[in-house]
Amino acid sequence: MDSDYGIPRELSAVQKLRSQYQPELPPCLQGATVRVEFGDTTTSLDPTDAHTIGRYFPHTYGQPLAHFLRATAKVPGAQVITEHPPFRVGVVFCGRQSPGGHNVIWGLLNALQVHNPKSTLLGFLGGSEGLFAQKTLEITDEILATYKNQGGYDLLGRTKDQIRTVEQVNATLTACKDLKLDGLVIIGGVTSNTDAAQLAETFAEAKCQTKVVGVPVTLNGDLKNQFVEANVGFDTICKVNSQLISNVCTDALSAEKYYYFIRLMGRKASHVALECTLQSHPNLVILGEEVAASKLTLFDITTQICDAVEARAAQDKNHGVILLPEGLIESIPEVYALLKEIHGLHRQGVSADRISSQLSPWASALFEFLPPFIKKQVLLLPESDDSAQLSQIETENSWHIL
Repeated sequence: MDSDYGIPRELSAVQKLRSQYQPELPPCLQGATVRVEFGDTTTSLDPTDAHTIGRYFPHTYGQPLAHFLRATAKVPGAQVITEHPPFRVGVVFCGRQSPGGHNVIWGLLNALQVHNPKSTLLGFLGGSEGLFAQKTLEITDEILATYKNQGGYDLLGRTKDQIRTVEQVNATLTACKDLKLDGLVIIGGVTSNTDAAQLAETFAEAKCQTKVVGVPVTLNGDLKNQFVEANVGFDTICKVNSQLISNVCTDALSAEKYYYFIRLMGRKASHVALECTLQSHPNLVILGEEVAASKLTLFDITTQICDAVEARAAQDKNHGVILLPEGLIESIPEVYALLKEIHGLHRQGVSADRISSQLSPWASALFEFLPPFIKKQVLLLPESDDSAQLSQIETENSWHIL
C-alpha cells in the first residue's frame, strides 16, 4: 500500500485539546479482572426465523449471551477471570467512515494492554483489501497519540469493503491463520457486521482459533437493538448536521424567499433525518419508512411537498427547509422496481448507455420522466449489496424540478 498510514498528524490547538479527553469506561469494563455471567441463548427477533437462521449458522446461533459484571455485583455462578494470556488481535475499518472509529482502536489497544502488556494489536491497511493482502501496521500508543478523539479513518484507511465471496472469505481465513490471530475486529455498519457474522460461522466450521467481533460504527444508526443503545458515531453526526440545518433554517427565515431541500445520510433507516428533525425543527421531513409502509408514489410525495409549500404560502411564508434521507428514493415502490430492473441489466453485462432501450415499457416511461441528471445517476453500477449508489443520487434536487 503506497500511503502514509499511521504517520503522526499535525494537530491544531483545538485538536490537541480534544485529544486530551479521556472517555470513561463503564464499571464492568474497568480493571484487569473480568467478571462474566453467561445467560440465555441468542434468539431471532422473529421466532419464525429461528429455524432458518439455525440452519445457516449452526455453529454460532444459539450461543449463550455474555453479561459483563461490575466488581460489586454478587451473581451466583458468575465466572471471574484474573489470568489473561497475551493475545494477537487484528482490526480493520470497513464501511463508510464514521466518527469514533479511531477511538474504537484506542479502546481495543487499552484493553489488551491492561489485561496483558505482551498482547499485540495489528491494524490492516486499506480496509478489507489490506486484510486480504495481509498489509499490517502494529498499533502502539505512539502511533495512536495524534488520532485519539479525532475523526476519520486515516489511521488505517479503507477501500472496497466486502468480505463475502468465497475468494474473499478464504483470503481472510488465510490471513488470520498466517498471522496467528486470536481475534479479528471488524469496524463498520450493517453490511460489515453481516459479513462478520458469516465469517464467525465459517471460522467456527473450519476450527480456526480466530474469534470474529463486529463493532457497530455507522452514521445511519440502523444497528440499534435491545443490546446496542446507539451506534458509534450516530450522536456526533446528528449534532453536527443539526447545527448546519439550524443555520440554514435561520438563513431561510432571514431571506424569506428560499426553500432548502437537504439530503441526509440514511439508507434503509431514516434515523439521522428523524433525529436532526427533532433537534433543528425544519418545516417538513419525509421518512423512508413511512413512504415504504404507505406505498407512497413519486406523485404522492411530490403532492405532499407541494401541499406543504402551498399551506405555508397561505400564511405568507414563502420559505422553508425540507429534509430527505438519501435512502428515500429506494423506498418509493415504482423507483425501487426501476432500480432493480436496471441492476438486473447491469448483471447481464448491458452497458449503461444501452440500458434505457432494454427497459420494460412501464420502467422506460418512468425513466424518461426523471430529470436528465437523475437518469445518469440511477444508471451507475450498484453497490456490493445490490443497492443503488444512493450517495450519488441527488434526490434533494429532483423535487425542485418535479
